[in-house]
Amino acid sequence: MKERQKEVKDKKIRAFEATVRTVFGFEKVFKKYIHSEESGGLWAYVRQLMDRERQASKVIQGDATVLFKIAYNTKITKDLYLEFGSKTYNIVSLDPFEFNKTDLVIRANECSPPTFDEVEYDEY
Repeated sequence: MKERQKEVKDKKIRAFEATVRTVFGFEKVFKKYIHSEESGGLWAYVRQLMDRERQASKVIQGDATVLFKIAYNTKITKDLYLEFGSKTYNIVSLDPFEFNKTDLVIRANECSPPTFDEVEYDEY
């Protein structure tokens, strides 16, 4: 029998939102991370979805769909983007694991990152 892999949150992911603001009469696109620069991001368990999971959830993107499991965080919404390694992902679904607010399971598809004029970080 195959031993199940432990879900260890040993990878860093970064979560950000893209916002447009007018600065001195010009529209600028800001990349605002929901965490501090010092933290480097959020700890996560990361893996690609298996074929049966993709079929069960009717995901079309195939290999580009990734599952991220992080500690429950109220700042995470479907409007955010995730960065893992050199790739950017848009969030497809959020699942508060067993509704006990300890973990948050995120399914995301790889996408092309937006172009930004400036980068900001949250203070903590």
